[in-house]
Parts: sequence; structure tokens; C-alpha cells
Amino acid sequence: MTTRSSLRSVLATATTLLLAAVLAPVARADDATGLQSAVQQMRAASCPQLQPNAIAEKAAARINQSTVDFLDHTATQVPLVDVLPGLKILGYGGNKAVALQGATHDLATSIKALLLSGYAAIPDCTYTDMGVNVVQYAPTNYWLTVAVLAGP
Repeated sequence: MTTRSSLRSVLATATTLLLAAVLAPVARADDATGLQSAVQQMRAASCPQLQPNAIAEKAAARINQSTVDFLDHTATQVPLVDVLPGLKILGYGGNKAVALQGATHDLATSIKALLLSGYAAIPDCTYTDMGVNVVQYAPTNYWLTVAVLAGP
């Protein structure tokens, strides 16, 4: 292999890695905290607070990742919808779960869309646990929000 072809190979790899970093979904803890707070506020009028749950949070992250994979045309299946089987696989012991989602160009509007989709589920006091995930999908600048509510 010549020095010139080695240099091209290194530059191509570096360019690919740079593009992957630039186009990767972006998420910040503050965004997830805002989503979690919004769900808790909507629920406060009728039920006790939902408890943060690491397994539900992992499921929410996987749902968002499946959506990102679908948008990137790298998915081997459609985005996840039924969250209960995934929670069971991850070790959650409950028998009831729902995934709420929102997606718009603005984080606040994405959270509102999620809250609207959960108008019946959020005030259901049989849900006891919650996990959330927020990702900004850079290629379209969409904010993808997911809240997983789960219970016994």
C-alpha cells in the first residue's frame, strides 16, 4: 500500500467519524428532566408521583433509538411500539406499560404532543414507574421524546 493510499484511507475514516459525530442524536439530562417534570405535573392532580425507574428509562432510550434507526434507514424493523415485552426482557416485574411519544422541531411542542398522546394514561394511578428519554435528531432537527409508564 502506498503512502498516498494510506493517507486517503485515514482521511476517509476521519471524515466518516466526524460526520457520524456531527449527525448523531443529541440528548441532554436537562431535557429529560423537563419532560419528566411535565409528566409529573400533569399527573399531580389525580395520582401520586411516578417513581423514576432505570429499566423504564432504558426502554424509553431503546424506543427512541429504534426511531432514530428507522429515520436513518438502518432499522431492521419498524420502531418499537409495544413496550411491555421489552420491559419484561430487561427484567421489569410489572404487567402494564405504555410508551408515549412526541416529535416536532421544538422541544416544548414535542413534550406537549407527548402529553396529549398520554391524556388517558398519565392520570391512570395504576402506573407507578416512569422512564423518559429525549433526543434531538440532527438531520431533521426533530426532538424525539418518549415517556414509558409502567406498573404492576
